[in-house]
This record gives sequence, structure tokens and C-alpha cells, in this order.
Amino acid sequence: MLQINDLHIGYKMKSQTYLIQENLNINVKGGELICLIGPNGVGKSTLLKTIGRILPDLGGDILISNQNLKSLSQNYFSRQIGIVLTDHVDVPLMKAVDIIAMGRFPYTGFWGKLKNEDWDIVYDVATKVGLTYLLSRPFAELSDGEKQKVMIAKVLAQRTPLMLLDEPTAFLDFPTKSSLLILLRKLAREQNMGVVLSTHDIELALKTADQIWMFPEHKRMISGAPEDLVLQGAINEVFQNEVISFNRETGHFEKAFVPKKTAYVKGKGEKVFWLKKALTRNEILFQENADCMIVCKEKFEVYQKQSLVAKVDCIEEVLELITEAY
Repeated sequence: MLQINDLHIGYKMKSQTYLIQENLNINVKGGELICLIGPNGVGKSTLLKTIGRILPDLGGDILISNQNLKSLSQNYFSRQIGIVLTDHVDVPLMKAVDIIAMGRFPYTGFWGKLKNEDWDIVYDVATKVGLTYLLSRPFAELSDGEKQKVMIAKVLAQRTPLMLLDEPTAFLDFPTKSSLLILLRKLAREQNMGVVLSTHDIELALKTADQIWMFPEHKRMISGAPEDLVLQGAINEVFQNEVISFNRETGHFEKAFVPKKTAYVKGKGEKVFWLKKALTRNEILFQENADCMIVCKEKFEVYQKQSLVAKVDCIEEVLELITEAY
């Protein structure tokens, strides 16, 4: 669907050219959700804007359906690629439904009049994204998160084979951003679309993306299946610092620390999982030879040097006992 050959991206300011990434060779297949991750300023937005013809490339070729993007007319291009940026849109006199309907304009005639089937698509998309309750509201009065969802719905209404989204979940709460990425993945599968988006929600990207395009700082882009990048240690290499590190066993970023205390946790299930999270948060390392042991049963049994100290109901009380024990 999308083929990128020896692409150089960056920008020009006056007489200076700033090269951000070079010799990119990557592809997007129909039905794929691809997430771009990496620190700020490494080229994620620049790549999306280059594919979307907002920024000129600095060399190389971008092909969609085997056609070079540079040779496409604007109308045909807008039927091939839809893009949502993080820039705020100021349209004070338009309602939410009017913004979504703009996605159908590439398919209208000279007068830009929407047909019944266009409006059917608009309302179908609004339903899928969960926006029917605010269609009649002025766009300018919506929250940042609501505006972002409306702009995403507009691109979905555009019905392009390729969608580009720059930080589409930036203003959304966690349940909404999770639902949105799952919806985009579902639509990619059902409609054989290619969806490419940038995000700082790394854990969410690892759970939902078919491919990860990762931009390390001052290094070449790395691409691959999320699980391969985890097992190769690439995720930890790019994102770990003195504060956090990526735990390959749990799939989560966790606090990096020099342990002040140790404890041994015995048991199975969700109680053990969340107790270990609490211990890590409090800079307590769990290991077998620790003096303090916590057995997770119906209650938490706390032992000190193999002697039972107490049975408690909640993790907060466990932490208090461990603190007192030391």
C-alpha cells in the first residue's frame, strides 16, 4: 500500500538544511496498524508530514499503490491519504457534524454538495467513534479531547486507504485512547486500510500495533514487530533512564531503583502481581533470601525471620509492617 524508498526527512530554514532521518526503507501493508514511538524531536511528526505532503522530502521516493506521491493531483491525493495533526483547528461557526462532513468533500462535485450516501458515512463514523451525542454542538465549544475525536472521525469519513495520525490520543483519557487504538486496528483489518500513528503511549502501542517504527535519539530508525523489539532489548535501550526501565516479563515500565529493603513474596494470582508492583514502587526488592516474607492467601501473612508477624487485609498494611520490621 505504501512504499518508502531511501527517504531522507528533515526541514529547511533559510539556507540551512536539517537532516533528521536518512535512507528510510519501510512499507505499510493493508490491514496494518503501525505506531511511531520515540523521544520528542526525533522525526516522528516530520515523517508523517512528509508522507502527507505537508513537508517536502530531502531525497528518496514515497509510493502509494505504486504511484509516486509527487505526481498525484491534490484531489486524487486526498482520496488516498487522510491526516490528523496535533495542531488546533479554529472554526468558530461550524458544528461537529460539519467538521466530520468535510471528510467527504474529495468525493463531491464542483458545488461540494453531499449526497445521502455521504451523510450515511458521516453518521456511521460518528457512531463508531462515539460522537453522536455532540454532533449538533459548536466545534469551538468542545473540549480538546472531543475536538481530537471529531478530527479523527473526519479522516475516517474520508475513507482513504491510508491514514496518518500525529498523536491522536494526546488529549484523551486512558479508556478512551485504548478504545480508539483498538477501533483503528479493527477498521484497518475490516477495510484493509493502512493506519500509521505517532504516540507517546509506548505500552499501549506495544499491545495494539502490528509494527513499531521506533526513532532512537541521534540514531537510525528501528522497525519490527513489537514483541521482537522487546526481546531484542531495543525498547529498554531507547527509553530507559535513571528513573525507569522496561520490564520484559510484565511488559510495563517500572521505577528503577537501588533497593533499600528486600522481601520474599509467596503465592499466585493477581494479589501477588499487585503486591510486587507496590513493593517496587516503595523501592523494596523481592528475592528468595530476604528476612521478610509475605504469603498471599485470603489475607496477607507477613513473616519476619520465619515467624508470623501479622495477618492483614490490604497491601497498605503490608507496607506499613515491612517498614516497621526494618
